[in-house]
Amino acid sequence: MKSYQKDLFGEFQGQNIFRFTFENDLGYRLSVMNYGATILEYQTPDKKGQFANVILGFDQFEDYIGNSPKHGASIGPVAGRIAGASFELGGETYHLEANNGQNCNHSGSTGWDSALFSVESVTDQEITLYTERADGTGGFPGNLKIWVTYGLTEDGELEIAYRVETDQDTLVNPTNHSYFNLSGNFTQPIHDHVFQINHQGIYPIHPDGVPLHTVDRESPIIQHLYQAMLLEDLFKDSDPQIRLVDGLDHPFALPDGHENAGFFYHQPSGRFLTFKSEAPALVVYSANFVDETVRLQGQPMVQHNGLAIEFQTVPDAIHSNQAEKVILRAGQVFTSKTSYHAIAKK
Repeated sequence: MKSYQKDLFGEFQGQNIFRFTFENDLGYRLSVMNYGATILEYQTPDKKGQFANVILGFDQFEDYIGNSPKHGASIGPVAGRIAGASFELGGETYHLEANNGQNCNHSGSTGWDSALFSVESVTDQEITLYTERADGTGGFPGNLKIWVTYGLTEDGELEIAYRVETDQDTLVNPTNHSYFNLSGNFTQPIHDHVFQINHQGIYPIHPDGVPLHTVDRESPIIQHLYQAMLLEDLFKDSDPQIRLVDGLDHPFALPDGHENAGFFYHQPSGRFLTFKSEAPALVVYSANFVDETVRLQGQPMVQHNGLAIEFQTVPDAIHSNQAEKVILRAGQVFTSKTSYHAIAKK
């Protein structure tokens, strides 16, 4: 590994924001910043040995403030939607910010993605970022201590680890919201990418995006995604769930202890991304909603310009039979690990 680099990336509320860059001997590069514990870039090779960043991001820090697509952001304490922006826990009802219709999405405007993290430790291979969250922030109970660790291995694997502690029973379900476009050209959609998931079924969603509590294992689109599917074909598919959101915005159930949750492949460049996690589900979002105020590589956002591959527990689990998977009890510690690895196929 090469020596890590630290440089000033911006300023937020009078505090300096730093970018940390890690590079291995193969040429892979990972950059993160302490605002929102956010991934800025993941540079990987194509089949010709040319390196490009495959994670959508902005050129300047100011664009990350109010980062509506959550590009590269660490999401927490609870990723995804919570129906009705409220939940019951320990006989108490907690009311959250309704920022997605009647629901709370990604913990509202006070989520980790807008928090300023400190650097607890940094080496040439990894960085651990730390922040605290006061009881009642965003309506959630508990004083939280939060650690997010990002690492780059000798073979180019991007590793993410979470650790959360609380002094009250609360909800914890973090994820990372990086969008992948393996072409490295964020002005183009990902129609020419192939996607495959080693799943155990999809959770259909309601029109407001909240998932049902039952798993669909039978629909043709589910079978196609298990076998691998060109995304251009998926976006054209007549399946009602695909048409509902003009793409994917769905959780998939994953097998316990999987060695590989699937792959994302861009044949023209040869970039082949695999991913895995200790989390029980994978939420896939294909950048269906277009916000033309978001500019990437100097151009307005285009639909389907990246794929967010978000490992977590199923959204709205607190209202389902999976509630215990998102409840963190006082004195307990939440941990979870996720990794992504892009290689080049000749």
